[in-house]
Amino acid sequence: MITRLPLIFSLVSVLAAPVAAEELELPVSGLSVAFFDLIDDTPTWRIRFTAPGLTSGDVDYASVSDDMAWLCREEALPRLEAVAASPEHIVVTLMQEPVEFGVATPGIRQFFESYTVEDGLCIWEAY
Repeated sequence: MITRLPLIFSLVSVLAAPVAAEELELPVSGLSVAFFDLIDDTPTWRIRFTAPGLTSGDVDYASVSDDMAWLCREEALPRLEAVAASPEHIVVTLMQEPVEFGVATPGIRQFFESYTVEDGLCIWEAY
């Protein structure tokens, strides 16, 4: 039994180590984003991603709007299914760096888009 303790401690330390954020390349803009958090604001769920490339003057809302629909469909819906959530709405946020939810953060560029969820689909709403 004593010989297994180092193995158990090694496994526990690996599981307790912070997990690096998985980076995704958005299919339309090519912008690199990382999942930041998922917020239950029932009946709305919010999924937020960091996107350091938003600081570029070449990136505007029009260049990422199709990517935000892709994030709703390909990232938000599967994550919500995994936690057995049934949202009526999903809000996708892209932010140039992490910000506290609900706190005004002047100087940090963010884009938001809202979707109604029907029959497993993200349907764009005017936000």
